[in-house]
Amino acid sequence: MNLYTELVNANCQIDSHESDLYALVTPVSAPIVEKYSGGDRVQTFRSQIDGRIWFDLPFAFIPFWEKRARG
Repeated sequence: MNLYTELVNANCQIDSHESDLYALVTPVSAPIVEKYSGGDRVQTFRSQIDGRIWFDLPFAFIPFWEKRARG
């Protein structure tokens, strides 16, 4: 399994921009992101729309890569 799939399966709120995956920081999403980040510092940002905190996960939006591989 990968980070994207695990977040989707856990019903975490996600968004994306091109290949970058964004996941709302919650008690459910945080341990999943920690598991896949290998303890590395993961960037977060505050949404300018609603002020909530999101994880910024570069290159982790799997549908982008699947579409690209199909051409």
